[in-house]
Amino acid sequence: MGYGHLLIGLSLLVGLMVRISAAFGILLMFVYWLAHIDFPYIENPNNFIVDYHIVYGTILGYLTYKHAGFVWGLDALATKIPAFRDGETLHQLIA
Repeated sequence: MGYGHLLIGLSLLVGLMVRISAAFGILLMFVYWLAHIDFPYIENPNNFIVDYHIVYGTILGYLTYKHAGFVWGLDALATKIPAFRDGETLHQLIA
């Protein structure tokens, strides 16, 4: 599990394959949210339904929506590599 966190974090940090790493990050945040839930409160009596796991998952979804890897990351450079540009499987990771 530790290597998964490392790969997701590095991928988001350098902006390479943001689409797939954000999807796994959203899944990870949702699982953490479910693990801490004590309905209707999450962590304390002041927190109702929404906590930082949901906020982080929403931000990751926004990064995917705005194609953040192409603006500030290496996804734009990866599109120039023929394996990513022409490859059917690898193109889906950065498109």
